[in-house]
Amino acid sequence: MFNHRFCLALLVALAPNFLGHQRAEGADDQPVAAKHLLVVLDPQADDTDLRIADVLKARVERRCGAAVTIARSSADSADLTIYLGTSGGKGALDTLCESQRVKPPGRKTPVPEGFAIRTMRLEGRPSVVMVGKDHRGTLYAVGELLRRMRYEPDGITLPGLDISTAPAYRFRGFSANQGGTMMKATGARPWTQAEWEDYALDLALSGANCFYAGGAAVDFVKSFDMMVETGCRPNELPNPPAAWHATEFGDWVCPSNPEAHAALLKHWEEDFAKRQNGDVLRFFAGDPGGCRCKKCSPWGKTFIHLCEEIAAIWLKSHPGAIVLVANQDLDNAGDQAIFDYLNEAPRPWLYGLAYGPGSNAMSEYFRSELRDDLFTYPGDGPINRYLAETLHQLPAQQHIVHYSDITHWISAQYQVEHPDPYVKAFDGRRTFHARPKAFYKIFQAIMPFSEGDIIYSEGYHDEFHQYLWNRLLWDPNRSLDEVTLEYCRYYFGEDAAEPMKDALYQLEENLEAPFASNPGINRYYDLVAEAGCRMPPHRMEGALRGRDHRWRLHMQKAASDKYLQCKVRRGLDQQSRIREVAKAAANSKKPNQVLSDIRAVLAEPKETEEMKRLRDEAGRLGTESNTIFGVRDVGYFALDRPLRIMADLTRMADEAAAAKSKDERRRLLADIVEYKLPEKLGPVLKK
Repeated sequence: MFNHRFCLALLVALAPNFLGHQRAEGADDQPVAAKHLLVVLDPQADDTDLRIADVLKARVERRCGAAVTIARSSADSADLTIYLGTSGGKGALDTLCESQRVKPPGRKTPVPEGFAIRTMRLEGRPSVVMVGKDHRGTLYAVGELLRRMRYEPDGITLPGLDISTAPAYRFRGFSANQGGTMMKATGARPWTQAEWEDYALDLALSGANCFYAGGAAVDFVKSFDMMVETGCRPNELPNPPAAWHATEFGDWVCPSNPEAHAALLKHWEEDFAKRQNGDVLRFFAGDPGGCRCKKCSPWGKTFIHLCEEIAAIWLKSHPGAIVLVANQDLDNAGDQAIFDYLNEAPRPWLYGLAYGPGSNAMSEYFRSELRDDLFTYPGDGPINRYLAETLHQLPAQQHIVHYSDITHWISAQYQVEHPDPYVKAFDGRRTFHARPKAFYKIFQAIMPFSEGDIIYSEGYHDEFHQYLWNRLLWDPNRSLDEVTLEYCRYYFGEDAAEPMKDALYQLEENLEAPFASNPGINRYYDLVAEAGCRMPPHRMEGALRGRDHRWRLHMQKAASDKYLQCKVRRGLDQQSRIREVAKAAANSKKPNQVLSDIRAVLAEPKETEEMKRLRDEAGRLGTESNTIFGVRDVGYFALDRPLRIMADLTRMADEAAAAKSKDERRRLLADIVEYKLPEKLGPVLKK
């Protein structure tokens, strides 16, 4: 690890050599190939700038054979010199940026979190000047540079760059987590602290500025000047007396009970005093939580007044923090009570509403009633009509900050409209999946009403969505193809980007297409396999932390889906043959023979040779991705679940076998002819 403090003391002496008497020759738009990169820091650079330089070094060296040196002076031996740092120190970097007119964007002064990058030649040497308005901006500049590089086995190629950019939205909050439910379902190993930090940096480099974090993770996030989000369900109290219980099941108390109310204030006083430095506190009205008794109704009114009391406690120990309330799981009167409260008087303690799952009064998800009046002249409909109403009712001092669920595809805030029942039954709501087209459309519809988003995630299975959301929060005017290709180039390499982009789009279509007949299952498999063939060996099979796990996740998903499609097709074929055999039962004098023929079909091997190969492939890739990064596809663990259709036919055949007469047996066999798979498959029967 680069010794920050030693270099800070030792290299200050090299300050005059940061630029020396180099002659700038202007911007250079020619690509540069480099095996040795020199990162030059301003002599006044602080520890955070040094950490950011370390990130650049580690990320480049992990992806290719290039060597990266960090120093305070330029050197002739480097193929590419990178001048990196934060503006405002009035040192050598500021002097260079001023002479070359390199500055982050802003009408009069640079805006927060912005950065600028320009390639040029200094004394004939290829160089890059990278400057952030602040530490976040400097880190984002590193992220941009990493995305623009092409990684070869022994070095990098960098195109000419002239960039000055800043984020479009203030809040860009994300969750680096494996997902406890998915870890349990797949048996994935837990991440180390270093692996959590690695993924958190992935998110930060793509534009995130706020993280869900606790413990050591808070210190890490703060070391890069990022924000930390924390939450509070205001009527939650550990192990409350039964007499205090709220209407909701769990550790929720009724705040209209004076003793419970006093206990809540005391609890949060003690809790907040122990909490680490949080920048955003979010209160949740439900999902779960709340109390819907007569004294607390409407819950929105009781909730917002309780939030005001508890926020005062929070702000005593965390002055300057931003407070949001999530109006989830309320009725119309509860929502209106919040609006009325905010309009009665200034409420300086509250920044605004966190609009998330259950906030939309035009959606039945987590809502007991809807705003019927908004369905007259509904505008764009439920996707944003209630957002417009919310913004209309909020005072000017309060804002909307989204709390978007981008992790689920069914039973969700923005769920798939017509999910295929087989996919729904096999994979569940947390499966590894992608919805680029849907989420791009959703983003464009909801974001104009807000100050940004601090998203909701339940695991790593939504990492593409987090990248997409992150990049659009930085610049919402980019096309979907542009952002998706950027993601694919960065994580899979230039040559594999196109097939992986198409694979992501196909994966989305596969959520709704009829599973048994869907040619997209095979197309997704072929596209991912093609991308794997195009990925260079140094990206696919590098040192352990440099080995690819994302492609392996896609390939095991593809193999599992293909296996399951074979299984469903085989089951439907068996049903068809069983039905034909059963048709003979009505006129047969030997229904026992008909039953025997049916059972012979049911006894056929469960797997073909192709299915065995697909199972082995998915299992091997899952073991590899788990070894590399503690992630596996949940679909692999559904391969042994019996099909509902086969379970039902087996049960019906058993009932026919147990019949006491031939006539009863014929009748039961006739039921097999009429059998239809239920419209709602429900969970596929477990083994």
